[in-house]
Amino acid sequence: MEKWRGKVAVVTGASSGIGAAIALDFVKHGLIVINLDRNVDEEKVKEVDKVAVQHGGKFLARQTDISDMHSLKASFKWIEEKFSVINVHVNAAGVAHNISVLDEESEEKINSTIDINFKGTVHCAREAIRLIRKSEDYGMLINIGSMFAHVIPFPIVGNVYAATKFGVRAFTEIVRQELIVSGDEKIRVSSISPGTIKTNVRVTAGWKDTEEFYR
Repeated sequence: MEKWRGKVAVVTGASSGIGAAIALDFVKHGLIVINLDRNVDEEKVKEVDKVAVQHGGKFLARQTDISDMHSLKASFKWIEEKFSVINVHVNAAGVAHNISVLDEESEEKINSTIDINFKGTVHCAREAIRLIRKSEDYGMLINIGSMFAHVIPFPIVGNVYAATKFGVRAFTEIVRQELIVSGDEKIRVSSISPGTIKTNVRVTAGWKDTEEFYR
């Protein structure tokens, strides 16, 4: 991690859950971390920034709705104006709802899940790659997927959330291949597929623990 000290990392959804844990680890290694999130708690930002300063890093947050293209592009424009480039980008923002895809009342939540988990990830990645390329240095794009990108338990638990994570997994591979074709060897692309973790996403979705899926 020493080679990333002083570098700029963007983490979506870093106000809680996996994103928050990643951001905290980054600042402890001296990175400048920018949290893009719909819900920004200024007090938490100050707390994490204190930790960051102790390790030679910095923590900032900008309220951003990655499901809204205007909000997303405005935030990346702000990042470009402030830092010129980024070096690491982590797509950790995500939502899940305890719904049935065939329920007539589910349309709004289905659209929200697709817009944040898949479309938001796609367009954040596009903006991130642009600014990583601008650095003319080594960089990383990491997409947080899910075990539901590999298997869907029965009875079905993942609903449209699982579909978005399958999409993220495929999209990650597409980006990797496009970078190879373009001859860009400096940007590494990865998708991480965690199992069940007790975050706000799992709790609000009302999902059971992993072992109960396979009883």
